[in-house]
Amino acid sequence: MSQGFADVGGAIQKIIDRAQAMSKQSENSTQQKEPLEDINCLDCRDTGMLIEKVEEELKLKGQEPMKILKDVGRPCHCVKQKSLKNRFKNALIPDEFKDARFDNYVLESDVQKTLFKAIKDYLEDFPNIIENKPEHNSIGFMASFGESRIRAMNAEDRYQAKAEHNNFGLGKTHLQMAAAKWILNRIRVRDEIAPGQKSKFDRGCRVLCVSDVTFMDDLTSAKMASDGGESLNKLTESALQADVLVWDDLGKSKHSESKEGLYYKIINERYLHKKPIIFSSNEDTGTLADKIGYAASSRLLGMCGDHLYKVEGKDYRLRKGA
Repeated sequence: MSQGFADVGGAIQKIIDRAQAMSKQSENSTQQKEPLEDINCLDCRDTGMLIEKVEEELKLKGQEPMKILKDVGRPCHCVKQKSLKNRFKNALIPDEFKDARFDNYVLESDVQKTLFKAIKDYLEDFPNIIENKPEHNSIGFMASFGESRIRAMNAEDRYQAKAEHNNFGLGKTHLQMAAAKWILNRIRVRDEIAPGQKSKFDRGCRVLCVSDVTFMDDLTSAKMASDGGESLNKLTESALQADVLVWDDLGKSKHSESKEGLYYKIINERYLHKKPIIFSSNEDTGTLADKIGYAASSRLLGMCGDHLYKVEGKDYRLRKGA
């Protein structure tokens, strides 16, 4: 083993040893404890490491298998929470939605009421979704008549179609951002630390918000970077590791075969691991497949089940300015 690896391994072991000592101290009420006011995280006692016992099967030659308990160290949720706060702070959320909440969502039109009830019903079931990981775990707001379909028309028909099938300014993004904040503030998660065994510690739910055009441009640029795929892996991992991915304006980015592969990688991985996606799109089910690829679209729509809403109505922004 090289000296560099030895140094890293030694540093990690020191952290684990300290965390184990702290864990034993917290379990023994007769021992003197650090004053609570000096500790920010009571779970790891500011070591940044959680120690939990995992049951493993030990097989020795000529003997019956036996169950043993093994100490396993992993980063504390407080470390991940700091990363989450930074990530959410820097998420690609338009400034106009930084104050988006449910209590300031306008409920005037039928479509706004439909969208509001849809997200409310979804969030009522969200604790079950995040805990039990059902097949239908996502929610999508889509157009009844896709933007790409309208753009392909001649000028006269396009004007008429826009008037009859508007999908802009309905409040979809407002509700997505409000839902993201609700989840961040209310939902706690317990990680699976071994097959069938969940951690005794909970943590805040990790939410990542992306805007389609910016996100896909960043992924495309990272894919072309000469860094051995490091930049691309960091971006895709952030979307894969988040407990909830909020994807605004899905399919807005200009289509390319390269982007189809990126859409598929992210959506398929979340599909396989039953991780929710909250998305909006100004495309319909047919044109969305044209923009992100049939395979990715099929998986995403399948993840929604009954929580897929095709909506259209008057643009609230235009009504507000009238």
